[in-house]
Amino acid sequence: MSTFLQQVKKLWPIAILLLSSILLLIPFFLNHAMIIGSDAIFHFNRLYDTAMQIKHGNFQYFISMYGFQSSGRIVNALYGPFMAYIQGLIVLISPSWFGYQVISNGILYFFSGLSLYLLLKKAGVQLVYRIPLGIFYMTTYSVQYWTLRQGFSSWGAALFPLCLIPLIDLIEKKTLHPIQTAICIGVMCQIHMLSAFLLVFVYACFFLTAFFANSKHTKIKLLKQLGLAIVIFGFLVLNVLYSFIAIYSENNIAQPFVNKWMAETTIFKGSSYWLFYPPILMIIVLFALWTICKHWKKESQLLKVTAVTCGFLFILCTDLFPWKLLNNSHNQLIETIQFPFRFFVPFTVLLLLAVGLLLEKWHTRSVIFGLISYGLLLLSLFQTGISTNNALNVWHRTESFLNSSVHTYFTSENTSEIKKSFFIKNKVQALQYVVKSTPDYLPVKTVKCKDKYSLYHHQVINKQKYFHKSVKGNKLEVEWEGRSVKNIQVPVIKYTDTILRLNQKMLHTNVKLSRIGTPIVKQRKGHNELVVSYRSDRLLDTILIFNFISWLIVFYMNYKFKFLNE
Repeated sequence: MSTFLQQVKKLWPIAILLLSSILLLIPFFLNHAMIIGSDAIFHFNRLYDTAMQIKHGNFQYFISMYGFQSSGRIVNALYGPFMAYIQGLIVLISPSWFGYQVISNGILYFFSGLSLYLLLKKAGVQLVYRIPLGIFYMTTYSVQYWTLRQGFSSWGAALFPLCLIPLIDLIEKKTLHPIQTAICIGVMCQIHMLSAFLLVFVYACFFLTAFFANSKHTKIKLLKQLGLAIVIFGFLVLNVLYSFIAIYSENNIAQPFVNKWMAETTIFKGSSYWLFYPPILMIIVLFALWTICKHWKKESQLLKVTAVTCGFLFILCTDLFPWKLLNNSHNQLIETIQFPFRFFVPFTVLLLLAVGLLLEKWHTRSVIFGLISYGLLLLSLFQTGISTNNALNVWHRTESFLNSSVHTYFTSENTSEIKKSFFIKNKVQALQYVVKSTPDYLPVKTVKCKDKYSLYHHQVINKQKYFHKSVKGNKLEVEWEGRSVKNIQVPVIKYTDTILRLNQKMLHTNVKLSRIGTPIVKQRKGHNELVVSYRSDRLLDTILIFNFISWLIVFYMNYKFKFLNE
């Protein structure tokens, strides 16, 4: 009986986080509606592709044969490959796109709350503070970004706190666990590359502080540990490194959207919702600022480093940082960041870590303080529910039922049928009704290709109706009827290593391509068939096997040496 009670005592905080996650899903069940945000169709396509690969056992690491209009585009190999297959499995077991949206949101909420809970536990914050802060993190825009706009950075945000755990020992014990550090950054690279960049940025701030604040002996030890962490990390992300090298070295890959107005998308201007979602977040910021300033000299080294890094990230989110000047320099790294508000994710995590440390040291468990804290928490949950409900209500409109329609088109005029397609088992139907001309990672003739959104719309999406596509084995077959002998453009994408076979004849590598990589071929009168495949890559197979074994080994070593401290 005592063992059972001990297990209950350990699990009840997890149960509260799980129930809170379910509570945030109530608006979906009440409305029975979808939220189709700015990135939904893009991610639905890439995850549907991996879902079908798993279903049919037809694994195509590089090109998309099922998603993105079966166009043979490369997306997942450059965009969190392992996470794409995990999400694809969730898509596969989900009864519909509505089911997937509910399930994925629930998983996201739970892991984000649990992640912060474990970070605070490692930092020595008491249970009475860990639980409400974990629940509150679920309601912040860093996590809700996926729910409301399908911004994939929320998946990085969900595990971001967990990935900061090695930094606690770095500051308090002056040691950097190489395996633990490599695992944390490696996992983030397999989820979302930009989140991995932000994670490395936070690691650099903490490491430099620990490095310069210690003796020569400690500095040498930290450099050795960092070097070992980098080597282990390299093994864990070999698949990602290989993909970037193999694809970018042989193709001119289209740049992501370049934001020419970065200074206008800071949290003080066009993206202020990050700071005021939920509104209580601003109260927490002011509380943390006031308390830290009041007790600065008495604060621990961990809290000081956290506070300074947090403050620097906050400045990066605002127009106090010279984004306009940097934007005009056309620096590729700056253009990759796209939006200054991206720094708000690590800011939020470090802010809540700082608040947890402050509460642990300076606030007693008074009844009044508890009532105020939990009252604010309930308000944030209520406000999040209202915001989700408002976003869901858009679905019930007659015409503009998408939360974002930029570069998005309908292939049917029957609104009722389009909406219904998101609630049926056959998920491909919704992706055929609602299409988006996202040109990410297309092999363009020039890196700064203009009009690539409209080119993809006209050359791939609009031409679909004239061709029949099917997947047979590891090949994509495109069939059509030609009325005469002439050159036509086929709605598939050719990269350097894409193999094309037209009417049983291999096309040479110098086949004529459009500005976004669609092949222009000479059709014959009558039936035509273009078979699309990708170069067989034994090196990739070896790397994937080695990569998988590397993950097994480091997890075993991490468990063996107990670096994660439970």
